[in-house]
Amino acid sequence: MQSLHRFLTSMSMSSFLKMYLVKKSPLYITLILAVFTFFLSCSDRGDDFQTFLEKHDGTEWLLSKNNMDITVYIRLNNYNKKLIEQWSYNGEFDCYAYNPNIFIPGNFEIKENSMNKLVVQCDEVLGPFESMAFSIQGAALKVDIIISEWEEETVYFNKSSLNVDYLEICDDQN
Repeated sequence: MQSLHRFLTSMSMSSFLKMYLVKKSPLYITLILAVFTFFLSCSDRGDDFQTFLEKHDGTEWLLSKNNMDITVYIRLNNYNKKLIEQWSYNGEFDCYAYNPNIFIPGNFEIKENSMNKLVVQCDEVLGPFESMAFSIQGAALKVDIIISEWEEETVYFNKSSLNVDYLEICDDQN
């Protein structure tokens, strides 16, 4: 052990590496470099992963008008108190009814918030459905409304270019 220590301290590290690597085959050197590169590239990938809500936080969407004569905007938020805000147009008063969270009143629970999907389970206070599943399909936001084990409705929202913060909100009397 002392002789190895004396040897390493008497030689500079670069001359030791040159001498050592010259004696090894090119395949061995390539293998060492590949393993070294692999370990450098295997960093913690936790920073790259974003949940559905993190990825789409603050995005605003307009209900697709497939044979419907209603205008509804929603905004997804990575914040439970305002998880999904909603603006519904009231043509009689030419303003928008604002709901800060479509899941309140009532109880809701986020069942899944993965990279590509958000599933929110609701109670019966909110209406006749069990849960809502949000996902991106092409350029649209797809919302599957699970009514029961055998029944489901799907609605689509298009990304909005309108800033919903500037919509005219209806007074409480309207």
